[in-house]
Amino acid sequence: MNKKLFEKLLKTPSISGKELYIQKMLIEELKDIDDEVITHHSYNTIHVINKDSNIKVLLAAHIDEIGLIIEEILPNGICKLTNVGAIRPEMYVGQKVNVAKFINNEYKYIPGVICYKTNGDKISTKDLILDLGTFSKEETLKLVSIGDVVIHQDNVTYLENELISSRALDDKISTFICCEVLRRVKNETTNGVYFASTVGEETTGRGSTFTTSMVNPTITITLDVGSSNDVAYYGDKVRDVTLGKGPMFTIASNGSEILCNLLKQTAIKHQIPYQEVVEYSKTYTDFDTLYKQKGGIPSTLISIPLRYMHSSVEVGSLKDVEYTINLLVEFIKELDDKVSFDPFK
Repeated sequence: MNKKLFEKLLKTPSISGKELYIQKMLIEELKDIDDEVITHHSYNTIHVINKDSNIKVLLAAHIDEIGLIIEEILPNGICKLTNVGAIRPEMYVGQKVNVAKFINNEYKYIPGVICYKTNGDKISTKDLILDLGTFSKEETLKLVSIGDVVIHQDNVTYLENELISSRALDDKISTFICCEVLRRVKNETTNGVYFASTVGEETTGRGSTFTTSMVNPTITITLDVGSSNDVAYYGDKVRDVTLGKGPMFTIASNGSEILCNLLKQTAIKHQIPYQEVVEYSKTYTDFDTLYKQKGGIPSTLISIPLRYMHSSVEVGSLKDVEYTINLLVEFIKELDDKVSFDPFK
């Protein structure tokens, strides 16, 4: 497992709408693996091996992350903020952050702290303020501009039991998995593999809208994160999901039962643990869009269990990362053109 690449992905800013830099970085990282790279003005990027194959397996993982953006600079130098994606405002209170400013084709970081103005017991994004240590608007404008993004400072931490904590594991854990799958199947299959590093999932979903028209895949497998409940109970959905016990297969009304069952068979054959969850409405991932494209594409969703989603200390399992990589590698290697995804045949 290339932990160096994993850490680089986690530390590189990729706020939704500002994904170009990380996409260029990933193209450079995968240049010895890719047979072709397909790009789009939206910043969507697709990494391809075996482009002449009739079988086209599309793996999709979004590369954008949530965060904050500077909306206004007050006369006293304090910055007012607005959210990019579904942040949890209470998670930012008292946090050390960086303003990630893109200068001369690289990010420069201006450190700051997040505080809030009192507004009763409940904190909203409009209550958050960014303090850079300045005393006037003019002084602040020498450092930052309206539209600059704000992210938690780098905090990749390895915990006990092969767990990892960081901001933006949602969904760079899946991005990393796809990179590793490409690397491992490069010389092991003649099937076409298309890794779509999608953009905008946390805000507009724009990347998933364009992806399939760039590929015309045989099947799509979306990889994202899903909440575990081994520490805390999330929402009102009944699920039994634990870190380190394998990826989550999604039983969904809009998913391909044939594809999902094939993945289960692969997992059982190779003794790869997996967990199952039911999502019979929207999953709020790129899967919701991808399966509807091109008149309908056989699709499924695999989720990586995660604690504390949309926080600066998301926690995932490196065991689950390896399980998912192995699952997809074996599935791709064993898939042949005799398999039909038409349930009426």
